[in-house]
Amino acid sequence: MSIGTIGLSVNWFFEGGARAKLQRLKKHSYSALILASAYLIHLIWLFNTDNLQYASKDLLVKLPLLLIPIVIGTTKPLSNKEIKTLLIVFISGLLISTTLSTLVYLNVIPPKESQENYFQISLFMSHIRMGLLVSFTSLLLFYIATFHRVKNKKALYLIGLWLFVFLFLLQSVTALISWFLGFTIFALWKKDKKVISRRYLTFIWLVVLLSSATYFVLIAQDFYKIKDTREISNLPEKTISGELYHHDTINKYTENGCYVWLCIAPNEVKRAWNNRSKIDIDSTDFKNQKIRYTLYRYLTSLDLNKDSIGIYQLTKKDIASIELGNTSHIKYTKFEQRIRGIFLELKLYFDGIETNGHSVSQRLFFFELGYKIIKENFYFGVGSGDINDAYKEQYLLTPNDLHIDNQMRSHNQFLSYFISYGLIGFIFWLFTFVSPMFLTNKPQPIYLIFITIMVAGFISDDMLERQAGVAIYITINAILLYAIYSNEGASNVLERTKRTPNINS
Repeated sequence: MSIGTIGLSVNWFFEGGARAKLQRLKKHSYSALILASAYLIHLIWLFNTDNLQYASKDLLVKLPLLLIPIVIGTTKPLSNKEIKTLLIVFISGLLISTTLSTLVYLNVIPPKESQENYFQISLFMSHIRMGLLVSFTSLLLFYIATFHRVKNKKALYLIGLWLFVFLFLLQSVTALISWFLGFTIFALWKKDKKVISRRYLTFIWLVVLLSSATYFVLIAQDFYKIKDTREISNLPEKTISGELYHHDTINKYTENGCYVWLCIAPNEVKRAWNNRSKIDIDSTDFKNQKIRYTLYRYLTSLDLNKDSIGIYQLTKKDIASIELGNTSHIKYTKFEQRIRGIFLELKLYFDGIETNGHSVSQRLFFFELGYKIIKENFYFGVGSGDINDAYKEQYLLTPNDLHIDNQMRSHNQFLSYFISYGLIGFIFWLFTFVSPMFLTNKPQPIYLIFITIMVAGFISDDMLERQAGVAIYITINAILLYAIYSNEGASNVLERTKRTPNINS
């Protein structure tokens, strides 16, 4: 990514043609400069920064925000052949990446780190950023195959469909939400009815939307439904062997609709489990979870008491499953496990039980801390390089259960910029983010789809704090604005494909 940015910039400098480049800037209403001026905000907000060392590293990571819009925005638009080559290389790279990730998912090749962490199937970048890239490319292929005259439409649809299916393997909820938001724009955009039936496309959109909503509602209903028929006021006092049961009637946490923290005989459980398993009850399972609690949840899912009788009713298959870290005897798909995991995270968070190690609830806590920082630095923020230090200070002031490795910053780009630049700088940045699409040309549906996907990514992650996120955002943004959809004469290449038979075929 660094080599690409440097190479483009050096080539742009030595190729000359300053007058033509200035003319292109003017034709684009100087929007390339506005887009690039987002970088200037980072420079200006050095005025109230204490940690200049971090700020300098951050400015280096964000340098493409300055260079790429100017280079692409002042260079003549791509030809049909160049667009075809660019798309082939880009899509081929993504297909290779998703294929390798699928092999990780199928345990054919090893993951980056932990086999049990589904995020690890993304080998080359964050699973969120990869998911957003896959989401956009899937919709891009649908868009090209639907609205433009190209050969092999079926192949494009199939590749787009595969990329959509891959999002379920990746289990990135952010990417899936962004895909559905983008598909909404794709389905409802007003286009020539001769190109595609509006009713047909809208019907597909409604089917997908309703099916997805029904799927989530059914999972939620089953997750929150109480199936435990025992009377809380009439619970057994002792096991058959005489040990007193522990009953926590305040903790309403459930597994498969049954209360986990009722009818627990810890001494019996320890003796019986250690007789049946080689993994000690006080150790951890293969997912590095405390096996005692994995066992409690698994027994509860079978509606068994946590005592010796419950342990001896487990089969050898059940014992092996518990040792692997499975908390329920019910076999859910990995995607449904992810959805149920999110419901559990939210329940634990709002009940004040646990936050550590849960990606969704941790983000809620990051937002809570970010809000406190903003209140103290509302108008001008903490500066370009001090957001990490501000979070570290807030962690010391706010009681929490997060391990030091999980004490991270906002994981929300909008929040990060508000913390760093305050209300004044944040408004300036929003202007650089939104205005170029209206100054350059009438917003095209594929560009609106891209921006929608980026917004979803910005809400879920601080995308522009990493090189990959910066490269994805600014490069595709500038290409769509200036290299494909351009104000320069008749160079709106993708639009011309509607009038040119067999283009890019």
